[in-house]
Amino acid sequence: MIRIPRTQTVSMERRYRAREPAAEVALGETFVAETGNFRTPVIRTPADANPAVYREREETGPIFVRGIQPGDMLAIRIEEIVPEGHASGGWWQDPNVASFLPIKGEHVLFPGGLWARTHMMIGDIYVTPTTPATPNPWDNGGNMDFRDISRGRTLYLRAELEGGLLVLGDVHAAQGDGEILGLAAECAAEVTLRIEREESIRSPRPVVMKSASFVALACRPSYVEARDLAVQDATRLLSQLARCTEQEAYLFVTTVGHLRNGATWPMGTSDLPLAVGVEVPLDCLASRE
Repeated sequence: MIRIPRTQTVSMERRYRAREPAAEVALGETFVAETGNFRTPVIRTPADANPAVYREREETGPIFVRGIQPGDMLAIRIEEIVPEGHASGGWWQDPNVASFLPIKGEHVLFPGGLWARTHMMIGDIYVTPTTPATPNPWDNGGNMDFRDISRGRTLYLRAELEGGLLVLGDVHAAQGDGEILGLAAECAAEVTLRIEREESIRSPRPVVMKSASFVALACRPSYVEARDLAVQDATRLLSQLARCTEQEAYLFVTTVGHLRNGATWPMGTSDLPLAVGVEVPLDCLASRE
């Protein structure tokens, strides 16, 4: 099995500019991508949570997928996410100091005896866009911090370049919707993926397929614009899946769809895009009994 080490990274300065693949994989081939913590390759000790010298937010890749052409939909099947070491997170004593958050089995431990169940997710995942000036996150994915991009789910992204040139990182051991402080339980990980070309699902923006629902994601500086684009994409996809009209699908989406937040922490402080999702239940496709 191909293993892409966490030394094969794209720095923030080269984001969206890196074109030379760190690895190549075939369609349908299972592979492992090692990712690093957002400042330290692997958090082993409390000191690792606040290194004196670091290169921030380096992501693993780019990964060239043989057979993928511009315009193809990548079905990125997330088979497993295993944490490496411990996590670092937001502050609790000093706003300039990241907290050390031990990972013990299925729990992330917090100060004060508090804990959260481990929920491994990929915070930053994208296909390389044709234009380096593309905002992050955007229609190609990016730092969406959407907690449903996790084990057992399939993320759909539309390739802009040959091979897709997939990049991923910023794995979290736990995070709530919205990533309120801009920091989750950040950790290194081993991510097992399998990528296929999707022929039936078409979307201009990211889609997450779950076992009984899907989430249409849109990223824009305006929350309202992102919400409306996500509703639009969810409506078109449901119409396709349910073989109903878009007007019928729109009524369903806007009545029972769940409005979800990914990275909304820049709100009010910058013009960075916000990640907004609309989750649509799919039990409507089953026969009524």
